[in-house]
Amino acid sequence: MRKAASILLLAVSLLSACQWGGSAQPQNPSEKPEDLLPEKTFVKLLYEMNLLEGARTGNTLLGDSIPLNAYYQTLYADFGVTPEQVQRNFTYYHSDAEKMATYYQWIIDSLRVDVQRLSAPMQSEEGDE
Repeated sequence: MRKAASILLLAVSLLSACQWGGSAQPQNPSEKPEDLLPEKTFVKLLYEMNLLEGARTGNTLLGDSIPLNAYYQTLYADFGVTPEQVQRNFTYYHSDAEKMATYYQWIIDSLRVDVQRLSAPMQSEEGDE
């Protein structure tokens, strides 16, 4: 009985979080940061961050002793952003759930393509044996 009540409470909470009769256009209630990254750049950064997170084991990457933070610092430097800028952009873009679902679907699809490509047998060059 207690479990059923918990599930019912969770369901009601989730339903109350949905917008009933809201506008068809997704709205972004978060204030647009002055240093907003273009969507394409943000999604590429998010993709790279997901690669890092996928390879992590605790505070380091698989088979490496370099702290994960060092990889993030390099990634941010490659994109020309600061951790604070990433956080502001993350907050802004994540306030539009529909767009973020689209972005994450693209990231998942891209990761699947990468796995297939990396799992494929290597093609030997002519003359290599």
